[in-house]
Amino acid sequence: MTDLPPSDETEEKPEEQRLAASVLFYHHHKRVFATPLDTRLEIGRQRANEPEPRRRIDLNESARIVLTPLDDVDVSRTHLALIPQAKEGMVEVVNLSRTQPVHLGPNEILNPGQKTIAEIPLLVQFSGYAVRVEPPEDEDLDLRPLPERTIVPGRMPSESGLGRVNLDSLDEQLLLRWLETILGVFQSAANSSDFSELAAKAIVNIVGLDSAAMLECDAEGRWRTAALHSVVEGQNEETWVPSRTLLAQVRKERRTYRHVPANVSDTAHSLQDVSALVAAPILDGENNVIGALYGDRRSSQQTHAIPDISPFEAKLVEVLASGIAAGLARMKEEQAAMAARVQFEQFFTPQLAKQLEEDPRLLEGRDAQITLLFADICEFSRLSERLGPARTMAWIQDTLGALSECVLAHDGVLVDYMGDELMAMWGAPIAQADHAELACRAAQQMIRALPAINERWEAELGAPVRLGIGINSGVARVGNTGTRQKFKYGPLGDTVNIASRVRGASKYLGANCLMTGSTLAELSSPPELRRLARVRVVNIVRPIDIYELQCSKSSDWASRKTRYEEALTTLESCDLGAAVRLSQQLAAEFPDDMAAMALAERVDAVQHSEQTSDCGIWHLPGK
Repeated sequence: MTDLPPSDETEEKPEEQRLAASVLFYHHHKRVFATPLDTRLEIGRQRANEPEPRRRIDLNESARIVLTPLDDVDVSRTHLALIPQAKEGMVEVVNLSRTQPVHLGPNEILNPGQKTIAEIPLLVQFSGYAVRVEPPEDEDLDLRPLPERTIVPGRMPSESGLGRVNLDSLDEQLLLRWLETILGVFQSAANSSDFSELAAKAIVNIVGLDSAAMLECDAEGRWRTAALHSVVEGQNEETWVPSRTLLAQVRKERRTYRHVPANVSDTAHSLQDVSALVAAPILDGENNVIGALYGDRRSSQQTHAIPDISPFEAKLVEVLASGIAAGLARMKEEQAAMAARVQFEQFFTPQLAKQLEEDPRLLEGRDAQITLLFADICEFSRLSERLGPARTMAWIQDTLGALSECVLAHDGVLVDYMGDELMAMWGAPIAQADHAELACRAAQQMIRALPAINERWEAELGAPVRLGIGINSGVARVGNTGTRQKFKYGPLGDTVNIASRVRGASKYLGANCLMTGSTLAELSSPPELRRLARVRVVNIVRPIDIYELQCSKSSDWASRKTRYEEALTTLESCDLGAAVRLSQQLAAEFPDDMAAMALAERVDAVQHSEQTSDCGIWHLPGK
C-alpha cells in the first residue's frame, strides 16, 4: 500500500459548513463506542497512566481512543490511526501496529506500518473489533429557534417572546417540582463532581425526555459528553451519539433550537427512533459557546406517536443551561479571585490582599509618599561557601522568611527578594500616614529576630548572622514594575536608589540599621537614634544625612550617642585635633561600637589627606 494524495478537485468547506464523519466501534457485533472523526484519531490499548477504556482523550492536534484495557495484548498500544482529509468523504488509514495486520473490508489488508487513503463509508477490522467510518449524515431536521437569543451570563434578559404562561392550566405540584429541581441544580457547586449529572438528570425529570446530556465544546468546535442521563435501556455515554447538525446550529447562532419531526419515518440513521430534539447553548461571559444542554424524546413503541418538544419545554432547557452558564462563570470568577488572592498574599498582608482583590485599580501606577527598607545578610558569600548550595538555600529561606514576617507584622509590602537581600515598602498601594514609623519598627524587629536565627544556624555558619538595613522615605512611582507574564508590584525612582545605597553604607559606617534624614522628617515621635554622618553615595549627587536606629536596649546608649555626635561635629567643622582626640577616646572606651571605630578611622584618614576642606561629607567608596 502507498500514500494516495488527496485530490485538488474538491475545495475544502469552511469549518462551520462541514460536519465530521462518525466513527462507530463494535466488539463482537455490539456497539461499544462512538466518536466524531473531527481530528486525527489514534486508537489502541490502554497505557499505564490512562483512564479506563473506552475513552477519548483530546490532545493539541489529535485525539486518542483508549479502546481496550491494559491487559488486552491482542491490541497494540497504538494500533490504528484515522485521519480526515481535505477532500470530503476521504480518510487516511494507518496501521500503527508493529506485528498485526488491519483488514479493510473483506479483501484488503494493511500490513504493519502501511497506510492508505480510502473512501467513506469504510469498515476496518482488527483483533475482535470492527470500526465503521460513516459519512456525515444529511440529517433533514426541522430546526426551530426560540424567539430570543440565549442570555449571556451577567446580562439582563430581554422581554421574552414566549408570552405569558397560563398558570391556571398548569399542575401546581408539577410546577413546584420543576422549580425545586431547577433550584437544586442552581444551588449545586459548578465545580462539584456531580454537577453535570444533576443537570442532565434534571432535564429528563422536568421536561420528560428520554435522554439528556451536558456537553462541553472546545475552541475548535469539538464536543465532549460531560454527563448523560437516559431512561433508554442499554444507552450510555460510550454509545450515545447526538445530532451534530443540531449542535453545529446551536454553536453558530448561540441560541436554543428544537427539532420538530415530521410525521414520517425518515429520521437519520444515527438518531434511530428519535422523534424530537432540543439543545440550548451554555455561554461564557464573552458570548462564546462552551457547552450545551441536549435532550431527545423518542417515539413510543406502544402508540407510535410522534411527540413534540414545545417552546415552553425548550425554554425550561434553556433556563437550566443559563443557570449552568452562570454557575460556571461564577466558578471562573472565584478561581480568578483565588489566584489573585494567592498572588497578592505573596507580597501583601491578607487584609491588604483582600482590599486589592476588591479594587485592583489600587495597583495602577501612581506617585506616592512611601518608605523603603532594604535588608541584606552581611558576608553572605563567605558564609554560603562554607554551607554549600543546598544548605545555603535552606539558610536563606529561613532567614528571609523570618525577616519577611517582620515586614508583614507591621503592615508592609514585600516588594522583592534579590539573592540574600529583601526589599519592603510602606505607603502603597494603600496610603499609610505612619509609613516611616512602621518601617522603623519592622527594622527593629528584624534585629531582635537575629538571636533566634543564630541559635538555629551559628553552629553550621561558624559565626553569627549580621544584617545591613537601609531605610529611606520620599516620593516614588509605584505600580506593576513587572510584565504581563510576571506580576511585580513595586516602586521606581531616586527614593528607591537612595534606600539601596543607604543599606550599602552600613558596611562603611559600622552600624547595621541606618535611616536617612528624609525618613526622620516623616517621624512624628522619633525613636532612639544618633546621627552618624553626612555622606555622598555612588551615583547620587546630593549629600545624605545618615542616622543609626537603635534596635536593642543599651544602658550606655545615651553616652555613646552624645560623645559620637560631639566628635562628628568637630570633624565637620574641620577641628581635626579635637576630632582625633574625641574619636579615639570613644573607640577605646567602647571597642564593640563598630560605628565609633569607623568614625575614628575616617578622622585619621582625613587628618592624613591632602584635601581637608571638605571634612563634613564622607564620600563612600562603593555601593
